[in-house]
Amino acid sequence: MHFTIFHIIVFIILLICFALICILIFLKVKQKEMALISYTIATIFTALLIYSIFLTINQFTTQADLSKLTYTRDLRHESIIVSGKVQNLTKFEIKKCYLILSILNQQQVGGEIFNDKNIRNAKMQNTSVSYTIEIIDTLPGNTYKEFRASVPFPPTFNNPEFYHTLKCI
Repeated sequence: MHFTIFHIIVFIILLICFALICILIFLKVKQKEMALISYTIATIFTALLIYSIFLTINQFTTQADLSKLTYTRDLRHESIIVSGKVQNLTKFEIKKCYLILSILNQQQVGGEIFNDKNIRNAKMQNTSVSYTIEIIDTLPGNTYKEFRASVPFPPTFNNPEFYHTLKCI
């Protein structure tokens, strides 16, 4: 999590609110046990509020777009070469971007699938693999970078389907 000016402003505002609540508790609550419980509740509530607001701010300050994504099979090395372009859609720097790539083996289904022998074979076969690939390390605001990565391809897959998710921090 990287800090922007929005994080600092929200932190200062919530810290001032916390201080005002603590002063109010000090002035109004005379019993020590009730005051201690009130301070604890105020501290926990403020910490949770700061954390949730920081997560919300991060959603708006780390937005990226993935385009021109291609998958090329390299038969010599039994791998898939993934290439494309990542664009930072905000003016804030993105520290890292990960491509979560899942490869599924789509198998042809017929009436023989309900045979006991085929059910046992289907349970033993691995039908999907997943990779987390670091594709970008520091991406300045409103810029883009092209990437290229290689991941192993399972040789038993006959009819692969590719699914991807972009995760930036």
